[in-house]
Amino acid sequence: MGQRESALATTRESVALCRTLVTRNPDAFQPDLAMSLNNLGAMLNDLGQREAALVATKEAVDLRRTLVGRNPDAFHPDLAMSLNNMGTMLSDLGQGEAALAAMREAVDLYRTLVTRNPDAFQPDLAMSLNNLGPNQALTAASFEVS
Repeated sequence: MGQRESALATTRESVALCRTLVTRNPDAFQPDLAMSLNNLGAMLNDLGQREAALVATKEAVDLRRTLVGRNPDAFHPDLAMSLNNMGTMLSDLGQGEAALAAMREAVDLYRTLVTRNPDAFQPDLAMSLNNLGPNQALTAASFEVS
């Protein structure tokens, strides 16, 4: 609808509210906070605020790693998605090696998820591989030039 700034303000409000809820009941609300942070990162990235986007997305990744430690089956897909997002943001910021590491981790997670449920996760694996390929080539090319 073209109301990006309004959407950003609403998402920031969601993050703030989730942070408050996490202080009261972390187990119940950390997944919501991670989702809100992931959404905030995507919105900031779309608005060209790349550094702020990366900060929010890194926090989402960290939270999702914690959640995976508690319940891998439930949270591996969310972690893979956030890692893929983070890899793309790192690449956009010229942080090739860190981008590759995040993207490779996302691909590895999606490969595992595909073995359990191909219909659900093959599209996500394809997307992550599509993101990984050009970044591998760019990083390899930068080493050849050096």
